[in-house]
Parts: sequence; structure tokens; C-alpha cells
Amino acid sequence: MEIVKVKSNWWSFVFSGLIAIIYALLALLVPGELAQTIVKVSGIIIVLIGVVCLLIAMRRKRNTLPWGMLLFESIVLLALGGVAFFWSTATIKLIIFAIGLWSVIIGTFMLLVILSARDIMINRGFFIFCAILSLLFGILLLINPFESATVFVIISGIIAMVFGIIMMMFGFAVRKVDADVKVISENQENS
Repeated sequence: MEIVKVKSNWWSFVFSGLIAIIYALLALLVPGELAQTIVKVSGIIIVLIGVVCLLIAMRRKRNTLPWGMLLFESIVLLALGGVAFFWSTATIKLIIFAIGLWSVIIGTFMLLVILSARDIMINRGFFIFCAILSLLFGILLLINPFESATVFVIISGIIAMVFGIIMMMFGFAVRKVDADVKVISENQENS
């Protein structure tokens, strides 16, 4: 068995909880701005990945290795990252629209399957409820995508707040533990 020093890492759980609580406060206090900031930061990250892919493609070309697909990937990533950064509101609307459309499609297909297999379907009422819920959810997203994105951010903030509090409580509980934790290592498990 391998001894893991969990107690000495208690602070990492508290720190994770603190980060989650900071996100939660931002999500609950300024959800619209947070959504746009997340999309803009994601756009910057996507652009950086595109630049790295472009540099790798150029190096591979210089070394006479296959490089065309990497070049294509870098161009797509640079374009997507630029769109996400410069048109964050439109990007949010597009993402929410895609989720809404997918939800409507799923709900519609669920209803079609339920209706065609109504004689052999178990728990049909529950599945009809789920299909209608999926349809309503999708229609709501399609009607007002930006408000829906704001609601998503608020819900994620509530979840992050609960998670953050639990992580901080867990970290302080681990700090109080006197014994080390014994873990079976993979090497011993496979033997």
C-alpha cells in the first residue's frame, strides 16, 4: 500500500473552494458580463492554440513533414477565436441557439419514438414528460438566447457556490485528520 500525504494538501481543497465561490459571486452579481468575459477569454485561448498550431505547421513544412491539416486547423482556430473575442454576444447567442435547436430536435425524436412504440414502452408517461420538457427548454432558448445564457450563468453560479462551500469544508476537515490515508497503488493492484 502507498501512503498518501493528504493532510499536507488540505489547502488545495480550500483554494479550489475559494475560486469556486469567487466565480459564484461573479455569476450571481454580474451574470451577463461574466458570460461575455468567459467567451472572450475562451476566444483568446483558442487564438493562442491556433498560433501554436500554425507554428507547428510551419516547422513541419520546413522539416518536409505533413503540415497541411495543421495549417487548416490553425486557420480555423484563429478564425473561431477571433469571432469569439470580437463578437462575444453573437457567439453566446449562437451557442445558446445551437443548444436550443438540439434540445428541440431531441424532444421531437423522443416524442416520435414514444408514439411509435407506445404499446411496448415502459414508463411512457415519464418519457413523454421528458420529451415535452426538452421541447419547452429548447423553445425557451430559441426565443430569448441571451437571457437564457444569463440564466445558465446564474445556475452555474449557484452550483459553484454550493461546490465551493463543500470544498472549503472538506479542506478544513482534511486539515484536522491526524492519520495518513492508505491507498492501493495501481502496481500492487495489477499484481
